[in-house]
Amino acid sequence: MLHKIQNIIYNLGSFGKTLEVVKMKLQNNLTVPVKTLKKASQIVGGYTKVKKLNTISYSLNAKNCITGGKLRCIKNSVCADCYALKGNYVRFSKNIEPKMQKRLESIDNINWVNAMVYIMKHQKAVVNSGLFRWHDSGDIQSQAHLDKIVQVAKATPNIKYWLPTKESNIIQNYKGVIPKNLIIRLSGSFIDAKPPKYKNTSTVVSDKDNTTCKAFENNGQCLDCVMCWDDSIKNVSYLNH
Repeated sequence: MLHKIQNIIYNLGSFGKTLEVVKMKLQNNLTVPVKTLKKASQIVGGYTKVKKLNTISYSLNAKNCITGGKLRCIKNSVCADCYALKGNYVRFSKNIEPKMQKRLESIDNINWVNAMVYIMKHQKAVVNSGLFRWHDSGDIQSQAHLDKIVQVAKATPNIKYWLPTKESNIIQNYKGVIPKNLIIRLSGSFIDAKPPKYKNTSTVVSDKDNTTCKAFENNGQCLDCVMCWDDSIKNVSYLNH
């Protein structure tokens, strides 16, 4: 009887290994070579050119924010008057929102990480600045999404990444190792409130004298400031806009 049980366990183990091999082969067959920016952009749904930055960004629809979606209904929260749900985001929504939706859907694409890595290594603004911002609109969707961002950062150690987020549960429960070149800033939820408890944070204030970010003095332009990417700066405070 013991011998039969051992055989069953062995066969189950072998079957599990076989499934894993089949899975890897299927994944390899599904991957495609990424050799041009055009192809990489098609896979990830394109990227965002933000005038205030010296680099590019990657935007998702703010309507898909998990925590932000709840905060939008709360008075005095930083999301109650979300900048990504007004202005040009609304004015050009017919063109912008379909692209954002495509990006959201692309995150599950098995080629997403490789395509993003190619963009980081070949897109002129990123190469020249050495900087990239995740999500000028929207936020991370899951731990799997965060893990893919981590993979991109690890594959491109010469690029500094800034990831502002309100998804504290996803960040705090992530079991992987965050690379040094990925600066995650956990964002405060309410205007004029204390920053959340995390290594690097950001807050929104109503008094311009209490800001560390001075972009409002430069017509919203970052110019040469790279404060948000600097992990030695504990908190960056922005003027409410």
